Amino acid sequence: MRFAVFALMACLSGCSLSPTDSGSECATDSQCGDDVCARTGECLARSAVRSVRVEWTIDGSAPAQAACADHPDLYLQFDGAEYGDAVRFAPVACAEGSFFVDKLPLRYQQVEMGVEGGRGGDAAVIDPSSARAKLDLFPVAE
Repeated sequence: MRFAVFALMACLSGCSLSPTDSGSECATDSQCGDDVCARTGECLARSAVRSVRVEWTIDGSAPAQAACADHPDLYLQFDGAEYGDAVRFAPVACAEGSFFVDKLPLRYQQVEMGVEGGRGGDAAVIDPSSARAKLDLFPVAE
């Protein structure tokens, strides 16, 4: 019990409870002081986020309305190393062929895309040098 009291006192003397601290919740950059509001709703240092572009094809071809007719809306999910650490965007229009997100935390290294509850999705690692990921959805079985 004594240790807990000392730990609490140490934290209160050296820890700020300000809502602009790195790691706190946010909706806009102005709530983060010198940091930025990541797309995950947390304040992070500018060096801890990046812009990422995800591009996809449908069975090797550029997406088109006809190819996407059976699944016009998809989900896109970025996954971190920790189980359950993910950020998801939906609906994402299949025919668009690309998705851009800025201020994505660096801890997200993989992306998956597909139809909610369906088959034919794909996953890829985000290339660290180009900050891009390429996916091929709904490949025809050989």
